[in-house]
Amino acid sequence: MTSKTTELFDAFDISDIRFFLLIAKKNIKFILIASILVSMIVFFISLNIEKKYLSEATIVIEPDENKIVNINEAYSTSPLNNNNRVNNLIAVLESEEVISHIVNDEKNQLEFQSLYSKKNNNIFSRIFKKKIIIDKNYIKLVLSNNFNVKNVRNSDVLVLSFVSNNAKISQLALNNIINSYQRYEVDSKIEITSYANKKVKERLKALKIQMAVADKNLANYKKANNLVDTGNVKELNIKEIQSISNNILNSKQEIQKHENDLISVKAANGDIDILLAIKDLNERKEISNIENNLSANKNNIQSLLLIYTPEHPKVTQAYELSKSLENQLETILDEVIQRKVFELSNLKNFIDLSKTDLENAKNELREIEDKEASMLNFSREVESSRKLYETFLQRLKETNEAQNLQISKLNIIEKPSLASKPFTPKPKRNLFIALLTSFVVFYSLVFFREMNSAVIKTPEALDHLNIPQIGILPKVKEIKKGYHILQNFLEDSESNFSEAIRSSRAIIEAKFNKNKSYLITSSNPSEGKTSYAFNLALSLEKTNKVLFVEADIRRPSVLNSFYKFDQEIFGLGEIISSNVSFRETIFTVPGTKLEIITSGAKRFDMSDIVSRDQIKKFFDVLKAEYDYLIIDSPPVQPVSDTLILTQASDYNLFIIRSDSSKTLAFMSSMKKIQNVGAKIDGIVINDLDTSKDSYYNYNYSYDYSSSYNNKS
Repeated sequence: MTSKTTELFDAFDISDIRFFLLIAKKNIKFILIASILVSMIVFFISLNIEKKYLSEATIVIEPDENKIVNINEAYSTSPLNNNNRVNNLIAVLESEEVISHIVNDEKNQLEFQSLYSKKNNNIFSRIFKKKIIIDKNYIKLVLSNNFNVKNVRNSDVLVLSFVSNNAKISQLALNNIINSYQRYEVDSKIEITSYANKKVKERLKALKIQMAVADKNLANYKKANNLVDTGNVKELNIKEIQSISNNILNSKQEIQKHENDLISVKAANGDIDILLAIKDLNERKEISNIENNLSANKNNIQSLLLIYTPEHPKVTQAYELSKSLENQLETILDEVIQRKVFELSNLKNFIDLSKTDLENAKNELREIEDKEASMLNFSREVESSRKLYETFLQRLKETNEAQNLQISKLNIIEKPSLASKPFTPKPKRNLFIALLTSFVVFYSLVFFREMNSAVIKTPEALDHLNIPQIGILPKVKEIKKGYHILQNFLEDSESNFSEAIRSSRAIIEAKFNKNKSYLITSSNPSEGKTSYAFNLALSLEKTNKVLFVEADIRRPSVLNSFYKFDQEIFGLGEIISSNVSFRETIFTVPGTKLEIITSGAKRFDMSDIVSRDQIKKFFDVLKAEYDYLIIDSPPVQPVSDTLILTQASDYNLFIIRSDSSKTLAFMSSMKKIQNVGAKIDGIVINDLDTSKDSYYNYNYSYDYSSSYNNKS
């Protein structure tokens, strides 16, 4: 970044609104005239350039998987799944095929040609443009270049727009594009369904052959294995196996039961009461009847014995009946036991036979399943061929119907609009924008020029900074012979210059405290800082103890050449770089009590040798002995030493030479001082031409016609 640019940024940082207003006020006539002139040119051009009309339409294209019935549904689709489809639709809308549908229609061509023939050309079109031939190629070019499609974010909604120099052309073009897309979409679908219909028919023909071969293979297998349908045979065989298995299981249970009863019979050893305890014997009806009769007869005997003697015929008869019943019971029990033995033998024989039948049935089932497995392969092939045939037959019917029922999935939400006024150019808006823009541009140019070339002429130019003005030194055109500007206060004490120094001294004594350090600096060399600093010191020494320090080590001031020393005089350079005491460097100005410390003989960069704190401590030592410590520092812009000195001093006074000091340089210097944490406590305007102003209106009795050169 160049130094000029850096200085300009610094100026922006520290300037306030009043500074910008001053520049505007100064150049307002030029800025306004130039801005109005540019604005009128822009306005005139806006009135005569070709007008553009915008027609817009909003559409939604339904997804294939659903039917949109509410516009809100168009905004609820997933953007991840929707982007590719919508981008494809936009590409189709902007494709050459859709535009070709329009331009190949003779009716559309005639409509476009009619509208273009009625269009009024503006002044620029009539002068600079060649006559246009409205043919198919031109219409195609216009449609391609001026049509735009925009997708509403996260939706299926598309906003179509068309720009033209005729509102009706814009509307016509947009209507034709929408209609062309719908025709293209329907034609494409019909073409696709026709192709699908052809392929389905070819597939059906192949499936017929495949189905016939499968049926033939199944029939041959059934014939070879004497099969009609294995389904019922297998079911009967399975039921037979289940029945035999159940019979065997039941027979085994019966055998177990008979064997248990026979074991109990053997254990009873002929005891009828024990035999009757066997459940199977006790539950038999004939045995149960005899038991009931025996029980009843026993009850009868007991009743008879209550009436008759045991020998009574009725009692005897009753006993005989009991004996007969017991014999019958024994006989029946023997028969039942014999029958059980016989049944046990039969059951064992039945189980053996059933096991043989079960094994035969299982073998038959295995054989049937083997045949069925082979037959199922043929049956599945037949069924698969049949289902495929039915599916493709259904598709054939659907494609036949689809060819007759194809419709576009494009729904028009807002029809193409007919613009009532052009959207561009807008002369009034352009006039306002041009006026505002040109004002800003011209002001910026003026500001840049002022900051780079303008000099500070009057104190009013610095009022916006809110920094006290410590003094205003008049322009001294000539210096009397034998006089020197450095001590003009002593040599020409009644001049305007000396009076200005006294005024500055009075302000400093009133505004600031004693026993403080005062640094005098400027932006660049030759702005009068040394002259002011030395004359101020001479003025202050009249009533105060003052020390003047020449702090410009790199470029000694005229003090070294103005005063002739008999011996080598040590100065500030030697104090900083060696152990020389400051008392060894002090020199008293002849004819005054002013003490000075010169820069010395050594030349170096102060910032490389000492720090801010070291300089401040040195100044504090000096302030303890002197009422005023006046420091003549280097200028801010070319030397870095000043930034250290401003931090160490109590007050910083800035010298500005009227009609010479650049505004930009002064602003940049202020910024540098502020950046190191210091500030400017007062400003002195030097070399001001007061002949046309009323800064000094003194009525002295002596003549002020003598002039001086104040350019040290």
